Amino acid sequence: MRKTFFKNMHGGVNHYLPLLLFFLVSQIALAQIQVKGIVNDSKGLALPGVTILEMGTSNGTTTDFDGNYTITVKNNSTLVFSYLGFQTQQVLVNGKSKIDVTLIESIEDLGEVVVIGYGTQRRSDVNSAISSIKAKDIEDIKAPSFEQMMQGKAAGVVISNNSGQPGSNVSVRIRGVSSLTGTNEPLYVIDGVPISGDARNSSTSGRNAEGNSNFSNAGNITISPLSSINPNDIESIDILKDASATAIYGSRGSNGVIIVTTKSGKKGAGKFAFDHSTSFSSIPKQLNAMNLREYAAHQNALSNVYDPSTLRVEFANPSALGEGTNWQDEIYKTGIMTTTQLSFSGGKEGINYYISGGQLKQDGIVIESGFKRYNIRANVNADINKFIKVGLNVSGALTDEKLTLNGQFNGVVATSLLSTPDVPVRDLSGAFAGPPSGGNTSFVNPVAVSLLGSNNLVRKNYSGNFYTQIKLIEGLDYRFELGGYLSNNLSKEFNPMYELGNAVKSFANLYYRPSDSNSWNLKNMLTYNKSIGKHRFTLLAVQESNRSHWEGYSLTGHGYKDNSDQELTGSDLSKAVLDGVYQGTQTLSSYLGRVVYDYDNKYGISAAIRTDGSSKFFVGNKWGVFRSFGASWKLSNESFMSDTKKYIDNIKFRFGYGETGNNQIGNNLYDSNLHLVNSPIGNSFLPSNTPNKDLKWETQVQTNLGLDFTLFDSRLTATVDWYRKVSEDFLYQVPLPLFLSGGGDYEGGINPPYFNLGSMLNKGLEFTIGYNTKFSDNFSWNANLNFSKYENTVTNMAGLNIVKTQGTLAFNTVSVSRTQEGLPIGSYIGYEALGIYRTDDDLLTYGFTDANDQRVPLKDGTNSLTPNFAKGDMIYKDQNNDGIIDTKDLVNIGNPNPDFTYGFTNNFKYKNLELSIFFQGSYGNKLMNLTRLSGTLNSFVGTNYLVEAADFYSATNTDASLPRPSAYNHINNAVSTRLIEDGSYLRLQNITLGYTLPTDVLSQIKLSKLRIYATAQNLFTITNYSGYDPEIGSYNQDALITGVDNGRYPTPRLISIGCNIEF
Repeated sequence: MRKTFFKNMHGGVNHYLPLLLFFLVSQIALAQIQVKGIVNDSKGLALPGVTILEMGTSNGTTTDFDGNYTITVKNNSTLVFSYLGFQTQQVLVNGKSKIDVTLIESIEDLGEVVVIGYGTQRRSDVNSAISSIKAKDIEDIKAPSFEQMMQGKAAGVVISNNSGQPGSNVSVRIRGVSSLTGTNEPLYVIDGVPISGDARNSSTSGRNAEGNSNFSNAGNITISPLSSINPNDIESIDILKDASATAIYGSRGSNGVIIVTTKSGKKGAGKFAFDHSTSFSSIPKQLNAMNLREYAAHQNALSNVYDPSTLRVEFANPSALGEGTNWQDEIYKTGIMTTTQLSFSGGKEGINYYISGGQLKQDGIVIESGFKRYNIRANVNADINKFIKVGLNVSGALTDEKLTLNGQFNGVVATSLLSTPDVPVRDLSGAFAGPPSGGNTSFVNPVAVSLLGSNNLVRKNYSGNFYTQIKLIEGLDYRFELGGYLSNNLSKEFNPMYELGNAVKSFANLYYRPSDSNSWNLKNMLTYNKSIGKHRFTLLAVQESNRSHWEGYSLTGHGYKDNSDQELTGSDLSKAVLDGVYQGTQTLSSYLGRVVYDYDNKYGISAAIRTDGSSKFFVGNKWGVFRSFGASWKLSNESFMSDTKKYIDNIKFRFGYGETGNNQIGNNLYDSNLHLVNSPIGNSFLPSNTPNKDLKWETQVQTNLGLDFTLFDSRLTATVDWYRKVSEDFLYQVPLPLFLSGGGDYEGGINPPYFNLGSMLNKGLEFTIGYNTKFSDNFSWNANLNFSKYENTVTNMAGLNIVKTQGTLAFNTVSVSRTQEGLPIGSYIGYEALGIYRTDDDLLTYGFTDANDQRVPLKDGTNSLTPNFAKGDMIYKDQNNDGIIDTKDLVNIGNPNPDFTYGFTNNFKYKNLELSIFFQGSYGNKLMNLTRLSGTLNSFVGTNYLVEAADFYSATNTDASLPRPSAYNHINNAVSTRLIEDGSYLRLQNITLGYTLPTDVLSQIKLSKLRIYATAQNLFTITNYSGYDPEIGSYNQDALITGVDNGRYPTPRLISIGCNIEF
């Protein structure tokens, strides 16, 4: 019995033991453990955003800002750590609760992946000159438009804010200026949708967002076409600079290409992010305008010069007067800007998403100026199966802008300087005041005009891009894309009526300008990737079509009874005038191919060809062919360089050559067009232009030589590029005499024809140096310095000159630039000032030598009323030695292009505290200060001036700095070298101090990230320029009017506080 029992027991144990062991092992395997750790790179720097997955599951997380992570997994599982540009690592948990990982940079993916146009490429394989800006580089810079944030961040890219007004236009010059009169703004490709940066819409409607086409003398009126895009949605910005990269975009790539990629969801748990900031803006400095005491004394002095009968009794004792009205205090204010963004993102196997909504509200520092924006965006990518991928990026934006007139004699900046301090803002009754009736003062109360009138622009923009990608066979993918954008604008500018002292306007009118535009882009792409041993190929073939349409009109409303109802319905509709009706359509059909080849990760070659067919040109000239070639040699990958890697590594030589084009002109200029003419007897049509069927593409050829290398175990990275860019066959409207053209079509004449002519050379050197180091486990530093130097020369103008004029703040028009052969584009034109005629000896000293070798006094040949100089007049150099100062003596007096520009960023991090300091500057460029000319003109009684205007020449002040008072059109007040100032500056563009809460604290409050920060922009500027700001930019993006300060809206100083929160 006992034997049987033990026998049965033994048999039972043998039977159940495997089951028992399996049960015990499975319980151990199912045991959960929480693993924590930090992920660093080889330099010890924390890596945020590293994906950590439990192998074989969808369980995962990502590292926070400090590289920390926490994940709960099975205690015998394997963790997979992956991060772009680094080798993926697998680590066995094996019951450990703390696992720190150091990721190693991938040799194949060294640096990063960059977007090169119609595809991506590892930076280590790129043959072209490409600069990249990441979201982190600009996240703390506060501006409505992302192109403003790029300033100083990339070598070879010069960015100027053309106005400090919120939402105003920006000039982006990639390796100089490429076109004479067409746009010089780059092409932006945002999630595959091409958008022009041209605020003047030169190739479409020829009108700005307000519907205004007068860019020469209506003030600085252009608006940034990119200010509707939320910078917080941007993941990366890749700037294609040389033609070996941009030629793939053909006719649209001549000014460079900026590729913007917005954010997408990352694999892992879903993330909710909240970002908010509040900023306070102010004017950095005021100009030294006269107060009431100084004004009264100066008015007395001018009255004694011009007409003593105009002396005012109340100014008999200036010292007894008070300060009077400081109009700069009245129009400038502290502006408040708030930004708020909510976003949801995440992803799992086969799908990712990013959804965001944002709001920005910015008050300008000038009264009645401001900018509001509301954004939504959704980006979704999904794998339908292992062969098919689809994706959709859609966005919408609404902007509401209050605009002011600036850069013009009747702009708010001008009137704040020239309005007199003896006039209050409001009288004792509380009504707006004005200059005394019957007096000489003519400037209108700028506060009254701003508040009584209005100028609003509402823009609605929608964009999207849909793609389907199909894997046909191994290595061969087909991709279809359909993208586009729609824009709807409504501009309402109400000019009020008023009766303000002797400033009276008895009528009001409204300019009502609606417009619509849309653009659609279709692509069919085949991409083939193949590796055979040490050989790697990528072949690309693309068919692309683009169609753009625009339409709009302008309606002027009259018959308003007062200023209370400023809508169109408040006018007398029977008196409304319809003009400026326009519409148009253009198309572009393209075919392109590219091959990229790499051998043994040492030698790289890329070649591309694109052909564009444009509706802008007549049969025979419609098609343009654009070619490019690039090559690189990775010297450090040669076996004979193995011993040098500990000193210098990643040495790569690059060569690039490419051809691009430009078709940025109006429609149908090869044919005769009609335009609408309104008249009292009805509407009619007249010829609009002189046709030219021989028009063809502007062309550009660029060569680039580059060198990349790293030092000190890759802690220091360097990139150096030299380039030479030749532009030819500019599309230029050749001016004709009035007796031939009858003036422009708006004057009842015919617009002159366009021709292809001229050439221009840009050449330059640029470099970028980056350095990263870690002094201890808690303290790290990284820095980036970029430097750009270029020279511009107009090499051929077919004997023509282009002269640009500006209306000054003193109501007169002056020539400011002359573009001619042998000089840089937009060079300033004027007289060479030698001094002031103070003694008789001066006139002979600066006179000319006649045929008998005798010194003869100069004469003023520009004004027949004053043929001879008088003491106190300006003395100009007689350039042709003919004894007369006239227009033949006008010469180049300054170059608006800088000798070089630079940006220097330093980032320090100590534990969870970070400090970023960003300097940016320009050196060697000249500025023309027309604001100072108007502020020291001394041509009018009843106008305020700058304090320095009091130091004018007189019999009792022979050592004065300014000439004697004279009429505004006297040669004393001509543009000359005395108005040219050094525009060099060094600016502390941004300084940010931030703190991120530690992980252990965040885990207690159920957050994955909480960062608070304070930042200051435009904190101080070191410059010798006497105006508001040395960053003047280009007038309405016109490269021929650059650096001309004519009442520009000043760039504000901003102080901001904000927070970033993630769940």
